[in-house]
Amino acid sequence: MSEKPATKYFDAVVDELYGVEPGEFVSLRKRYEAQARREGEKDLAERIHRLRKPTTAAALVNRLARKHTDELASLVKLGQRLRRAHRDLAGGRLRELTHERNERVHALLDRAQALSRGRVGEPVRREIEATLEAAVNDGESAHAVLEGRLTTALSPRDVFESALLTGGSGTEPKRAPTTPRLSEQQERQERQRARRDAEARARQARDDARRELRIAEREEAKARRRTEAARAALEAADQEVRRYTR
Repeated sequence: MSEKPATKYFDAVVDELYGVEPGEFVSLRKRYEAQARREGEKDLAERIHRLRKPTTAAALVNRLARKHTDELASLVKLGQRLRRAHRDLAGGRLRELTHERNERVHALLDRAQALSRGRVGEPVRREIEATLEAAVNDGESAHAVLEGRLTTALSPRDVFESALLTGGSGTEPKRAPTTPRLSEQQERQERQRARRDAEARARQARDDARRELRIAEREEAKARRRTEAARAALEAADQEVRRYTR
């Protein structure tokens, strides 16, 4: 690994890790971590080890950033036009752009569904939609989405309402005071809280999938019984026909 700077190598590893399916993340991270340790790059190995596995929604948005870059970039540009229209209080333009935003978001949701081979449940779909809305609403979220390294879903900021409250002055709405930097303990607590929230969402998605499976299994059993009954009726009818055609 000496032929390439550790930072450049780390960035390449991050890009690869956050571009794979969630099920491949841990094994690939372990492989790169082990490789770094074998080559004596302990600090690099630790940085790789600390990389967080993305949630299902975040992973799909990351894949959108790689597979459908142009569509995602167009959505971000649309967000810039929407914010200008809000500042100018251009009602007609706002309605037109809002309609376009909805269409683009729904198209990208369908793209995400296809990338997951149709395995996206409603809770995950809502998280993806919220993340795309966040990319429309503010530049920081847009940058994070386009970078394709999300670990969790994003929540839209209410910047449009703030823009309206400025009275359409044509300037960016004032941001809230910057939150003081968290202490290590607070950061750890935030990570734990995020992990618990992600676990709760994952459990909910699992429970939803389990219910859907039970419903499908019941329907399948009913269909099987109907098929068997229909087959028996057909065989009986055939025997009756043969009885009179001998």
